[in-house]
Amino acid sequence: MKEKIKITGDSWTALQMQLSDLITANVFTNEKLGKKFPTTKTIYHYTSLSGLISIIESQSIYCTNINYLNDKKEFKYGVSIIEKVIDKLLKENFEIPVLEMVNKHIGRIYKHERYVTCFSKQGDLLSQWRAYANQGRGVSIGFDFINFSDSIDQFVHGRHIEYDENTQLQVVEELIRIIATFFKERKEIIEWADFGYEWLVNTVIVDFLQDIIASYKSYTFREEEEYRFEYTIDGNMIKKGDEEIHFRSSDTLIIPYLILEAKYRKYLNEREKVGYEDYEEESTFIIDKLPINEIIIGPSFEFDSIKNALEELLLKHNYKNINIKKSEIPYRI
Repeated sequence: MKEKIKITGDSWTALQMQLSDLITANVFTNEKLGKKFPTTKTIYHYTSLSGLISIIESQSIYCTNINYLNDKKEFKYGVSIIEKVIDKLLKENFEIPVLEMVNKHIGRIYKHERYVTCFSKQGDLLSQWRAYANQGRGVSIGFDFINFSDSIDQFVHGRHIEYDENTQLQVVEELIRIIATFFKERKEIIEWADFGYEWLVNTVIVDFLQDIIASYKSYTFREEEEYRFEYTIDGNMIKKGDEEIHFRSSDTLIIPYLILEAKYRKYLNEREKVGYEDYEEESTFIIDKLPINEIIIGPSFEFDSIKNALEELLLKHNYKNINIKKSEIPYRI
């Protein structure tokens, strides 16, 4: 009889890589997993005038803990999608011990600290002016979709937001089936005794699903056409460097956030700290600032006065040929 494979760091990593390859292959061949979103050239960030000035002058943008956003219930919404799928599969008697373990430990999803910067594929939405741009007394900043993540120093993961519940349910079910079947096919050739088969499979399922549901929102928010960049911290630790957590206040909350800084600005700041002559790293940057290509001025402003000052601000920070537009919403909010 062939000796069973022991679970070690290397063997477990190899299994996870095989599973990732399998899921990636399914994304391209399985219609339930491989939904394609329309391409977009520009994504819009709604903010106040002070927010606009801060973004341009500091060459950075806030990335806020998702639990402190206006739509903080969305993560609970994603968990509810998982629970619906598990209930369905349990009724089919599919991998009952594993899914019962997932149900028991699904709360682990909330321990992944997610920080997000939110955008819309639409730059002139009444709902977004009201919610995020000071009741229309703000701006919608259009960023180049292709180059935004490359301009940021930290690694961020971009996500199209999915609003269709049927699609959400299908994807979660398909992933659970693929993962559970993958391990079931290998159950007899691996020595699980020290860890427990159900526990390890549950861990993998929860880890994959917590990543997927981060892009799920209720259909009621569909008008937003949201796209977001996400930075994830495992656990609740306040870390140094790229993951340093800052805090700001609102009227009712203390809000944790990270600062996503433009690569070139960070390079200049680091060089200044140590002195130009002592700075060993010489770098060239194709993108030397946050890639803004359009700014829409909110419907509650006198357009010309804001536009004139905005042109001066942009010129001071070496932004040229930026399209400045007036909101087409025909009344003040």
